[in-house]
Amino acid sequence: MIEKERKITVKVPSGIDEGYQLRLSGEGEMSAEASTPGDLYVVIHIAPHPYFKRDEDDLLYSLTIGFPQAALGTDVSIPTLEGNTSLTIHPGTQPGEIVRLRGKGMPRFRGYGRGDMLVRVDIEVPEKLTQQQRTLLEQLAKEFEQSVKPKGHRLRL
Repeated sequence: MIEKERKITVKVPSGIDEGYQLRLSGEGEMSAEASTPGDLYVVIHIAPHPYFKRDEDDLLYSLTIGFPQAALGTDVSIPTLEGNTSLTIHPGTQPGEIVRLRGKGMPRFRGYGRGDMLVRVDIEVPEKLTQQQRTLLEQLAKEFEQSVKPKGHRLRL
């Protein structure tokens, strides 16, 4: 027996998940007793994606929008596996609300169709406001009959 290295091409099926093993028949090592080579097992490891998290066939995406966009509604562009798509944010959207985009997730491994993309909407609260922005928010709070802290008031521990 002579030891040598060689490269082989492995076709990885769409939708395969972390830790899955592919068996390549006859691509393993020879043994002294057997006349045919054994099998080669390839363990799949998937690198994390910068935007998406995976939950089986579904993809999870976090979208951050501003309070006016959540309150009044808007259309935003979000990434998908096929490129950007438009997502409608309905007026009154609440923080943590999930918007489902059917068929925009991962291809189903050994099945038909695709999973969904679940978009979690987060609301960004500005840390600094101009005087005009503060005045407008104070007027809005007054309109909703909500009390707010006066400017410059900080909690001390």
